[in-house]
Amino acid sequence: MVRFSRVAAHAVPLTVGTLLLTTGVSAAQPSSVDAAAARTEAGISALQSIKKTLSPAERKQSSQLVVEKRLRADRSLAAKLPDYRSGVGVSSAGTVAVDISSRDQGVANAVKAAGGTVRFASPDGAVRADLPLSALDTIAGRADVVEVKPAAQATTWREPGNRDAGAPAAVKAAVAATQVSEGDKAHGADAARATYGVSGSGIKVCVLSDGVDSLAKSQSAGELPAVDVLSGQKGSGDEGTAMLEIIHDLAPNATLGFATAFTSEASFAANIRALRTTGNCQIIVDDVSYFDESPFQDTQVAQAVNDVTAAGVLYFSSAGNSGNATDGTSGYYEGDFRASSAKISGVTGTPHDFDPSSTTQNFDALSAGSLGKPVTLFWSDPWGKSANDYDLFILNSSGSVVASSENAQSGSQNPYEIASVPTTGSGYKVAVVKYSGADRFIALNVIRGRFVASGSLKAFSTNGVTNGHSAAANAFSVAAAPAAGAFSRPLETGDPANPAGPYPGLFTASSKWERFSSDGKRRLFYNADGTAITPGNVSSTGGTVRSKPDITAADGVATSVTGFQPFFGTSAAAPHAAAIAALLLSGKPTATPAQIRTALVSSAIDLGTPGFDTVTGNGVIMAGPALAALGVQPR
Repeated sequence: MVRFSRVAAHAVPLTVGTLLLTTGVSAAQPSSVDAAAARTEAGISALQSIKKTLSPAERKQSSQLVVEKRLRADRSLAAKLPDYRSGVGVSSAGTVAVDISSRDQGVANAVKAAGGTVRFASPDGAVRADLPLSALDTIAGRADVVEVKPAAQATTWREPGNRDAGAPAAVKAAVAATQVSEGDKAHGADAARATYGVSGSGIKVCVLSDGVDSLAKSQSAGELPAVDVLSGQKGSGDEGTAMLEIIHDLAPNATLGFATAFTSEASFAANIRALRTTGNCQIIVDDVSYFDESPFQDTQVAQAVNDVTAAGVLYFSSAGNSGNATDGTSGYYEGDFRASSAKISGVTGTPHDFDPSSTTQNFDALSAGSLGKPVTLFWSDPWGKSANDYDLFILNSSGSVVASSENAQSGSQNPYEIASVPTTGSGYKVAVVKYSGADRFIALNVIRGRFVASGSLKAFSTNGVTNGHSAAANAFSVAAAPAAGAFSRPLETGDPANPAGPYPGLFTASSKWERFSSDGKRRLFYNADGTAITPGNVSSTGGTVRSKPDITAADGVATSVTGFQPFFGTSAAAPHAAAIAALLLSGKPTATPAQIRTALVSSAIDLGTPGFDTVTGNGVIMAGPALAALGVQPR
């Protein structure tokens, strides 16, 4: 599930020929290469001219908000960007969903006075609101406001297939009350409960996801017991319900809790802490990622995970479904910025050269499956303190700029840009430009998309897409392996068949992981407080590397929840791992988090490359061997 919206910016289609005629230039037809270069130059020049003329209030706003406002106000600008879409969703009432960072709580009242609606306000001044587009400058111009940006986008890591969508309603209804995850048997949890007399009793496991809309339905069908939902945090959607069912299948006597992670990023972090302090949860599991979670530093959600794990909580999180370099399924690239010797028409600044050879390549091409996907760019500056300015551009096959992100970084901003690939069309490619400043290590990610060879462009991608709070030092980042039937659709056209699982048998060393499962490792350059881990070196030889993901667990399993029959993705894997941890903790309530980790990791079945590998971590965990490794005695 991805939660974000778009709106088509008002634009006036204008051909290159028309542009030439209206400027008095000869109408002789340019070559296709010249025409593409002209379109690129016109678009990028127009966008960079905006960046050079920002007002003080606009300097606090994301580039997408500024461009959306100016496109609506300036018809001549729209003519220079005929295919451009800002990605900003503007409601019929003229409002945009925004996240506001401020130094105190007074901005919430200012939002209301400006005709906006406050969705969430934290004690530290973070506000999520629906704000009139016309009020952006007023709010951003306040002295206590640090930043105004489109509401941070997030996703859960469910992988939608086509079997559930095609199942007849009568069949779904007939099996709704008879579902047990195939992961219960594949992980040997059913046998472990009988052998060791464990059931999760005395342990509270809590879930963070989108929502629990069908909670009452699952409870009335006997699929779930009572669930302790944090007050006002029921959320919307049903992934949380499906995750809770998995936990209950494997650890039937564990107490369950829930809170949504989708109100806002600040609310997600607050709910992590609240599940420990108010909810008294001993194990917490989530399947959510916010797109602006830094790969290079623990930011607000990861810091919340650090807080609860320091207090003794076992925290499990989905590694993600963005693919991996081993299977050639990811759209992720990281590496040191390499200044290109070739220019991009209209660009002020230096393009990144993706090609490490003597050949220069300023673009990385996107696959057909990347349509509609967000593209993020990070670089190795401390969060909230970036003084090096990088920009992100997406172009189409005719050379027109279709999306971009050009936030100004001058010492107090985040090293982050995001843009979205259009939902239709083909031949898209991405460019990274250093507008000003020093060379940095960069991370470029088309989330759930791919970089591909296209024409003269070679494909460049790397491992390491797992990031954010799932890669927190003491979190368990969980990869996915199918428990039963294979994921039913190709991830992209022409892909090989996806693997099937061992059900009704157990996972073995010959079991396969999901081809969409995200890989590691994760390099970080900064401590959570922004101090450098290796001062003076924020390149590929600096920082520290975390071995993520940690473990692998089952997906592709049955639930009674409509839309999750079966339930694929690392969203399904993480609750399996959390439930097995509940069995261990109920078998040995005095066990420390370090002892639980050692038991799970040391007894995992190695998959793929011997030892730790970047896709499956330490391997697929098994309930019985982990209990034995912890020293729990058979009953």
